[in-house]
Amino acid sequence: MNQQHDEEREAQSVGLAVSDNWPRTLHYRLVRELRRVLEQGDEDREESVEDLPLEAEALLLDAMRERATDIHIDASSSGILVRLRVDGRILDGALLAEREGLRLINQFKAMARLNIERRFTPEESRISYVLQDQTIDMRLTYAPTLHGHKLSIRIFQPLEDVLYLQELGLHEQGLEQIQEWIDNISGMLLVAGPTGSGKTTTLYSLLHKLKLQQRNVVTIEDPVEYEIDGINHIQVDLRHGLDFASGVKAMLRLDPDYLMLGEIREAASARAAITAATSGRALMGTLHSRDAVGVIDTLRNYDLSGQDISSTLVLVIAQRLVRKLCPHCRVETEPDESAQNWLEKLGRRPPSRVWRAEGCEQCHNTGYHGRTGIFELWRIDPQEYQLLLEGADRRTLYRRLNDRRHRFLIDDGLEKVAEGVTSLTELQAMGGLSTLPHIDML
Repeated sequence: MNQQHDEEREAQSVGLAVSDNWPRTLHYRLVRELRRVLEQGDEDREESVEDLPLEAEALLLDAMRERATDIHIDASSSGILVRLRVDGRILDGALLAEREGLRLINQFKAMARLNIERRFTPEESRISYVLQDQTIDMRLTYAPTLHGHKLSIRIFQPLEDVLYLQELGLHEQGLEQIQEWIDNISGMLLVAGPTGSGKTTTLYSLLHKLKLQQRNVVTIEDPVEYEIDGINHIQVDLRHGLDFASGVKAMLRLDPDYLMLGEIREAASARAAITAATSGRALMGTLHSRDAVGVIDTLRNYDLSGQDISSTLVLVIAQRLVRKLCPHCRVETEPDESAQNWLEKLGRRPPSRVWRAEGCEQCHNTGYHGRTGIFELWRIDPQEYQLLLEGADRRTLYRRLNDRRHRFLIDDGLEKVAEGVTSLTELQAMGGLSTLPHIDML
């Protein structure tokens, strides 16, 4: 207890507020490095301590250890707040006095070779930074705000952590359907979901699998998030006239077996995807959609006809990310009344047993540790191709899938709830869980 009070007093002496709810590793490292800056003189150094990115490097190490995907440094009326995004949730990290916060922001801007003096203009940079024998890939985005500063740092997952499809949470049947698409080397595979649902990770896992099968794979991306040896990556460059449409034309001349279109985000890239998929190559890409059937609505909104869609689309992977229950403290329980009512509206029954988050030292008292995917795979069959050709609406497609006992997002999620992988609370929070009974109520 005395040690905790000593840490708090030490933190406050250098302008750092501390709370028991904030990750201890973060405030401890910041305190240590800030204290080091203040106590260590410059006399014996060729380089001034003031010029060394001690706090920024300490924060990066803590973020890596906490498995953070983003660091947010935000000016507020009470100081400069440091926060981490861990398992999809924002966690408070530290509240810095303005002087210490500006030092931290300037250190990161200097790392990224951004202009420290330019405080009223948004800036962005992507860098690779070597720290303690590991390379950290980051994208830094700076913007002025009402209270002064906003710096967001995206930390890209190490490539070796995103390579294997079987580790993403896909069920066995889903893995078999993906392998079938790979073996056929034709048609279009689309990965669908909202921002932050893990679509890029799934695509890069697919790329790695294709690389191992000794295929010629070409991608066009904006931006290229990971570089895989043996894969031909093309970066969109609008300043030099290289957009998705012209990039696809170039890709088709490179004798590819598989093409990857990073994101289908408007009519031009959708038309480019159709052009590639009808050329005898296999194409994969991502787009925004709440579920598998919603992909059809999105493609139609991009002015694609039923003929375009039915002649190219082979497999849809819809997905979400949910937090995994901490295995050290999860507690078996019964579903509450609100969860039962929610499932009843979706035409589903709760599992015979469920688990809830409790919280312990292992998970920083959050009850969760890590994330996994919830998946829906739609392998379009001949009857569904005909429905697409005829322009069938969403309700008709849901009814068809329901009749053939299709595995919707909710079904994969409930299986993971029953296995104790995640909680009903997480499943409810992720959204996009349409089923036929739900659609019929709309």
